Amino acid sequence: MNFFYFEIAIPMPIRGSFIYKCNSFLRNGSRVEVSFRNRTVMGIVIQQVKKKPEFTVKEVKKICEKEPIFNKKELDCLIWASKYYHHPIGDVFNTFTPKLLKTRKKGLELEKQYEEESYELNNPEDSFRLTNEQINAIENIKVDDNFKINLINGVTGSGKTEIYIDLTAKKIKENKSVLILVPEINLTPQLHKVFSNRFKGEIGLYHSKQTPLQRLNVWKKAREGLIKVVIGTRSAIMNPMKDIGLIIIDEEHDQSFKQSEGFKFSAREMGIKRAQVEKIPIVLGSATPSFSILKLVEEEKVNEVKMVQRVDGQKPPKLIIMDINNKELIAGISRESLDSIRAAVNKSSQVLVFINRRGFAPLLECSSCGWTAECNSCESNLVYHKTRNRLVCHRCEAAYGKPSQCPNCSLKKLELFGLGTERVEEFLSQSFPDVDVIRIDHDTTKKKGAMDKIYERLKKKEAAILVGTQMLTKGHDFDNVSLTLVLNADNGLVSPEINALEKVSQLLIQVSGRAGRKNKNAKVIIQTRHPNDETLNQIRGGSYSQFSCRKLKENKVDNFPPYSCATILRATSPTQESNILFLKKVDRLIRNQKNIEVIGPLPSFISKTKGSYKHSLYIQTSKRTYLNRVLNHLTSEIDIMKESKKVKWSFDIDPLDYF
Repeated sequence: MNFFYFEIAIPMPIRGSFIYKCNSFLRNGSRVEVSFRNRTVMGIVIQQVKKKPEFTVKEVKKICEKEPIFNKKELDCLIWASKYYHHPIGDVFNTFTPKLLKTRKKGLELEKQYEEESYELNNPEDSFRLTNEQINAIENIKVDDNFKINLINGVTGSGKTEIYIDLTAKKIKENKSVLILVPEINLTPQLHKVFSNRFKGEIGLYHSKQTPLQRLNVWKKAREGLIKVVIGTRSAIMNPMKDIGLIIIDEEHDQSFKQSEGFKFSAREMGIKRAQVEKIPIVLGSATPSFSILKLVEEEKVNEVKMVQRVDGQKPPKLIIMDINNKELIAGISRESLDSIRAAVNKSSQVLVFINRRGFAPLLECSSCGWTAECNSCESNLVYHKTRNRLVCHRCEAAYGKPSQCPNCSLKKLELFGLGTERVEEFLSQSFPDVDVIRIDHDTTKKKGAMDKIYERLKKKEAAILVGTQMLTKGHDFDNVSLTLVLNADNGLVSPEINALEKVSQLLIQVSGRAGRKNKNAKVIIQTRHPNDETLNQIRGGSYSQFSCRKLKENKVDNFPPYSCATILRATSPTQESNILFLKKVDRLIRNQKNIEVIGPLPSFISKTKGSYKHSLYIQTSKRTYLNRVLNHLTSEIDIMKESKKVKWSFDIDPLDYF
């Protein structure tokens, strides 16, 4: 019997692919069942092997379907991602394969027959009342049938969503599909509603809070061209779209587009690569563009379209830097800030209070012996959550009962210190008993439909106070907010990370942009113990552009990213010694090479998580191609290194978190 031989990726974090034989020809990107380590797994065909191997080869057990689940262009993108991020190819496929296609339970066929829907605008004569600036932006965005990166650099409230709708409508008229990415699941209902109101035809949603069957149905229908618009989070970036004509990534700067565990990919970078392979345009939108994209603008590799005015004609809110060094704080709020909140709610306006820490208090400590409540599996303090009456680890989500006396000295002298959203919410509810106080954080929005209910409460246009974490900064449209109060901005200002100021400036400008959408007298108060900080004072002038230009020049002089290429080799194990021995040996392999900088081994900020210690090695070079050669060499050396058998290791390419 004649056999064909194929490279097949196994859906596990194992480097390399495996060769199997089959008496039928298999298409690249198709699913097959194979035997691997005494069990049957679902593999993806990468390519045919022309030469018969000289070793014994197992036979494919079952061909799941003749059609590939990823077409050639999608397959090319996934193979590129494996090489760019130096991550096992099988795990890359696994990341973007719907859960129900990873088993034998479901195939590519649709569960039932669907009629192809016609997409068109509802009441097109009423839908697009665009400003002159929006019209000019649309005319200058390059969305012809060629690869082009476009950046809409528009202030918050400048009407980027309307531009996305206009561009989508044009592609649908050309019978093309559009993929739209947002950074947070909680942003999808609002955007889905806007698009559903504007278009006749199903608008697909794809994110992790849907059931596996819901996601699979959207995936299949988009693949067949039955859905032409899909809105999703980072996991949707490789969704198959028939005749894809445009990719839109809103809030492109947002860190949520970078996956921090497992396959550490950036949905933005994969979106750019997919657009290049598909030969289609991509549109990135942000009021605070990432430094890496601004560098590409500087190099004329990105078409930048600026929008400097809000659609309602309002000026940006007045920004006040409040020195709190010698001020009394109640639940983290100064008396002057409290007076400003009172003035706003008395006018039936809404107030946004930002504190980037959930829970009630981040520290439980014994005032007698100094004992602190710590997680058994992580080297981190437990956070007290009053609504649950539990001490919770924000690293592994383990929960513990709150002791009535100190476990160390048995005295009843336990005290709570610090602030979280619950504590601020409680204080404001007591201070303003007649005002609706709404908390927006991971705990209050994890249930399906929770964010929709919050929007309904806010639509009443009555006085309300929103207390929330970083979720509040991510593109939400709160019409009646006249005051934004930032309580803990200083953490980013004193961080040692290379990109700390980029992060904090984006955060503060984004949260400031939630105020004054339709209010002439809006203001933003940033409480700080560093009132003379240069970054804060440039933000006060409302100019992210001025700040980013200054920092990019500094980074260029210092040869910091994005003017250099960086990766972090991360190692985890049950012992610190194993990590350090492994990373020191890697360090010796590359430290003496030319044009390369190495720092470490370094412990993580939280050195122990889920029972394992974390350490890292920072590696930096000037050229991407050189970095790839170095990492390819390292990978082959690490594979034969005995120290690597005692740790879990991975590369974090273009890291956002350095420690």
